[in-house]
Amino acid sequence: MDSGGSRTLARGLMVLRAIAGAPDGATVAELSTATSLDRAVLYRLLDTLCAEGFVNRDEPTRRYHLGVALVELGARAGQRLEVRALTAPLMADLMSETNEAVCLAVRDRDDLVVVDRVEPDGHFVRVAYGVGFRHSLLVGAHGHAITAHLPEELVDALKPSDAIRETLAEVRGRGYAVSNGELETGTTGVAAAIIDASGHAIASLGVVAPTPRLADPLALGPRIVEATRQVSRLLGAPT
Repeated sequence: MDSGGSRTLARGLMVLRAIAGAPDGATVAELSTATSLDRAVLYRLLDTLCAEGFVNRDEPTRRYHLGVALVELGARAGQRLEVRALTAPLMADLMSETNEAVCLAVRDRDDLVVVDRVEPDGHFVRVAYGVGFRHSLLVGAHGHAITAHLPEELVDALKPSDAIRETLAEVRGRGYAVSNGELETGTTGVAAAIIDASGHAIASLGVVAPTPRLADPLALGPRIVEATRQVSRLLGAPT
């Protein structure tokens, strides 16, 4: 059975879809007909959605419209899809060159989430860094690659230690991050940031592998930087 919270969420999403299907907006009466929800329930849901910016109410007509918060979410989702599409051929090339797993990760507030991974067949030992894996931005090569190129106030909010601040400065200096055993003992990661038109990091691309198979990660760094710069240029990153 669904919990009360999930029912509320489902109802809220139902309301958003109903409003989205009404080009001229919708009244509470129209939404009640479209969703079969009681008006009292609708008012509570709409109050919350308005407060969070997902819906706005036109006072003269009393019609509800989708809010700007959804535009922001849609833009972010679209940008992530664009990054995945742009990096796909480069990830395949890197995998062929290194014969190791290549991962794409994106920032999600204070965390990093792996959103794509390609790897060659035939490896008996694999690194557990798959799609959906989430961890702090302050950990690992992918996390450091992104964090090193965030605005200073966002980095400060993460409360990094002095040692991590030094690491981030090194990443900015050479253009890529290297980690060894931070997330999984015996593994090494090399990653560089993908920069958007605002000049901030939105994703990281890199190789993860068992340490014995990645004997010279520093030699691999410039090749990954080359790939991420190609994607960044396509996204309109400042030169």
